Amino acid sequence: MPPKPRPPPSRAVTVSKALSLLLRHAAEKEGLKIDAQGYANVADVLSWRKLKSLKVTFPEIIEAVANSDKKRFALLYAPASTPTETEEKEAAESKEESTTAAITASTTDSTPTHYLIRATQGHSIKSVEAAHLLEKLTLEGKDKLPGTVVHGTYHSAWPAIVASGGLRCMGRNQVHFATGPGVEEVLGQLDQNKEGNGDKGKVISGMRRDAQVLVYVDLERALKAGCPFWRSENGVILSEGMSVGVAGEGEGGEKMVPLEFVDVVVERKMGKIWERGQVVQQWPSEWAQGRNPKGRSDGKRR
Repeated sequence: MPPKPRPPPSRAVTVSKALSLLLRHAAEKEGLKIDAQGYANVADVLSWRKLKSLKVTFPEIIEAVANSDKKRFALLYAPASTPTETEEKEAAESKEESTTAAITASTTDSTPTHYLIRATQGHSIKSVEAAHLLEKLTLEGKDKLPGTVVHGTYHSAWPAIVASGGLRCMGRNQVHFATGPGVEEVLGQLDQNKEGNGDKGKVISGMRRDAQVLVYVDLERALKAGCPFWRSENGVILSEGMSVGVAGEGEGGEKMVPLEFVDVVVERKMGKIWERGQVVQQWPSEWAQGRNPKGRSDGKRR
């Protein structure tokens, strides 16, 4: 019996996806003014051709920010603010407080030009700078480091990751990581997953819910080696990686998060397949010829 076709996305999902496309990837190409912090004026966003064709309204923008399951967007209430004033305003409040305050302000001030919006992570726009957008993680702040840093990927991508020697940005500014689930939690769910009762549908910021292979990174070891890591305001961990070019290339080599910083890799139904540089279980050769689930391009997620 053929699988049932997926229902069309809801209006809210359509608006959210359009906003993500514009604010993460297409702003410069579409002529939208976006600053180094990733902010664009809501009035300019509403004037974008795709949102105009959808007849998106200011309240729908507010709804997309307020109801995003992964907190994909941040909002700033900044009537008549200069860029410097915007930075000072955001610095005076936490990023989460800024968004909450802006959503509250929208109940009495619905002027789109008074608001700035940005995607919280996932950018491929090179002018958006990590230092302006993200919190840098350091060994000096060990108490603030997440206990789990995990990258979710697919069967077809894992052999390519092994062959290349690490996790690459693949078109985005950084590789994305989540702060859970932990290794023991996933291993404890193996029987449930075999029976179809696992938690693959759980929403986790920094990882697609249908990720099949979980790559766990030793964050402290990576930081000690000089591999930078950041945290977004919605709790996603990110890294642009470090140069690991061939001898003689030096800093000009391709950047990645090397496999030497990977503690363990878990396939959701097989269990551990890799640990500290050693293959624990050989994965099927078919993975290398496979494709990602429909609609999933791990080249944009690794």
